[in-house]
Amino acid sequence: MKSNFDFLQTEFPVLSTFGCQAEKYCFSDPNSCLMKLGMIGESIVNLMFTYDRIQLPYDNTAVTRIDTLQREGLLTRDLTDILHALRKARNKAVHENYDSESECKILLQMAYSLCEWFMQTYGDWNYQHHDFIMPELENKRVSVTKEEKAAEERQAEELTKQAEQKASTAEAISKSERQKQAGKMASQRPKSEAETRYIIDEQLRQVGWEADTENLRYSKGTRPAKGHNMAIAEWPTNSSVGQSGRVDYALFVDTKLIGVIEAKAIHKDIPSVIDYQGKEYPRNIRKEDSEYQIGEWGEYKVPFTFATNGRPYLKQLETKSGIWFLDLRSPANNPTALHGWISPMGMVELLEKNPQEGNSALKALPYDFLTDPNGLNLREYQLNAIKAAEQSVIEGKKNILLAMATGTGKTRTVLGMIYRFLKTNRFKRILFLVDRTSLGEQASDVFKEIKLEDLMTLDEIYNIKGLEDKNIDKETRIQVATVQSMVKRILYNDGGTMPAVTDYDLIIIDDERVIIRTKLEKPSKIKGLALI
Repeated sequence: MKSNFDFLQTEFPVLSTFGCQAEKYCFSDPNSCLMKLGMIGESIVNLMFTYDRIQLPYDNTAVTRIDTLQREGLLTRDLTDILHALRKARNKAVHENYDSESECKILLQMAYSLCEWFMQTYGDWNYQHHDFIMPELENKRVSVTKEEKAAEERQAEELTKQAEQKASTAEAISKSERQKQAGKMASQRPKSEAETRYIIDEQLRQVGWEADTENLRYSKGTRPAKGHNMAIAEWPTNSSVGQSGRVDYALFVDTKLIGVIEAKAIHKDIPSVIDYQGKEYPRNIRKEDSEYQIGEWGEYKVPFTFATNGRPYLKQLETKSGIWFLDLRSPANNPTALHGWISPMGMVELLEKNPQEGNSALKALPYDFLTDPNGLNLREYQLNAIKAAEQSVIEGKKNILLAMATGTGKTRTVLGMIYRFLKTNRFKRILFLVDRTSLGEQASDVFKEIKLEDLMTLDEIYNIKGLEDKNIDKETRIQVATVQSMVKRILYNDGGTMPAVTDYDLIIIDDERVIIRTKLEKPSKIKGLALI
């Protein structure tokens, strides 16, 4: 029987064998299929280390190996997502005896695409893409004995040894050349809509949504429920466009319809999708679903709409990447590209947010308590710094740099600024980023020691999460974190919970290594405070 993975037989027989076995088990034994697919991912990762003579990480786990290859510039974000998907599916199959025919069919296509990329990067650079053909249902009757399974395991061990031996003696290729080829082939890799949906499901789950395109579908009886934040697939509307008027995902917080998502193929222009289907579905919510509506905004019955093709945001491919978002509550709002999804809590907070009220409160709040000798006791230049930063915020500026020389009381200035932003509700939650743990501890100590209002410290007035706290909750108003920890959680996430783009509406970066040029064109070290 011909297999999609036969093209690997000459260069990488171990991958060809795992792929053929995964196809064989897809319908008859989905549990074994998922294990074989996971072995494809693991083999590719290990072979990449061997071919490129990369030192294994100190904490040598499947997750850290994948992260290392991403840091080396050999894996793009979408390839990393596939490897983590294969890894997690295999873990569930091994440890929970999990099986799913529908998931096997999706992951088979993703593993095939990964193998094509691997062939084009580590095997035959002239290999041309061929469309994947789903195995036929006749394979459903395939049965395998225990002896045959044991023989497969012995074969896998032998083929793995041979593959590693071949990789270790292969001609070395320069790092820059390999990176160039890996990136080129990754950018040309076809991505199916099924893969896009699978990756979107995972991304939504990471920020708090219940998402499963195959199972949480309207057609399978899934409906909004109290205590659940669900992304329900294929929700029907009265629209005449798309697939019979069904929107790809409808987002519900409890039983409130709060947003819709349209997922498209990777070559689609995303802003145009927002302008067409992204607006069409919110206009045409069915009368029988009015119980889920939270309001109406002109012709729209849903406040938020999204469109994506699953590709991570790239500035150079802005209209064909990222997650595009539009707040439909005002016709003055324009679509914007996001680097990630908004969490259920973030959407609720977005509905409640009123920047204009916050700006007015900020203007009305006196500065007297900031100069209190028994409190912050700020000097005039510190007050001027706070006023300048606040004015920039009121003017709608997104990036602000505040420069203060060493020893001029930057942390106390920041404390006063944070208090005013929170007191007036101009910002809901603030992330205070530092580049060293010691600086984070220093800032936390200041937040706990200096009296602000009614002889209370910032720590006593507001809920503050420290360096050791990774997760926030609704009551969290300030989080202190290192840049390194946030980079690890966002860029090298292994599929666990990660920050949503709305978790923090103000980020303050405390960076004492900012370098500026003076009028004398001489580099000068300053204490820098960036507000984003």
